[in-house]
Amino acid sequence: MLIQLGGQKQPAQGPVELLLECHERIRTFVALARRAGEQPDATAAEIVDACERVERYFTKALPLHVADEEQSLLPRLRGTSVEVDRALEAMAAQHAGHEAKLRALLSASSAVRARPGDAAGHRALFDAADELARDFDHHLADEERIVFPLVRALPAGEQAEIVAEVRRRRHPGA
Repeated sequence: MLIQLGGQKQPAQGPVELLLECHERIRTFVALARRAGEQPDATAAEIVDACERVERYFTKALPLHVADEEQSLLPRLRGTSVEVDRALEAMAAQHAGHEAKLRALLSASSAVRARPGDAAGHRALFDAADELARDFDHHLADEERIVFPLVRALPAGEQAEIVAEVRRRRHPGA
């Protein structure tokens, strides 16, 4: 197996912890895509499985995380200060900037999934994952350093609202 996910741990309680878990999953799935791209000697089944998981994560889960930040954090933090507003604008702009690189990653992953023995496809997947990893490294670190401390400073009621919104996005009607 290229990378094993899962395990038993306590569910996150606060909004920052939920968001940090999302950030860890982003890093994990970019790393999985990179490993699938750099290990053409893995079995075809392992490569296909890795690509399917990467594609599922980046098409289903990542958009929910972006919505968490743009719909639940930005409105609550906007107007705090000029510096915060600049950071929030940068975060939103970076989300938009990730789109083309995500499309490239998904396209490369799909190609490798269809032809797991194609060395050129593996290289394209590795390159797309590597480029996206560099973008995400900077982006996630900035959010963790600048935005998340502000979320921790929100009143407990607002933090609880964020948690409820995040959970509703993942489990509508629950």
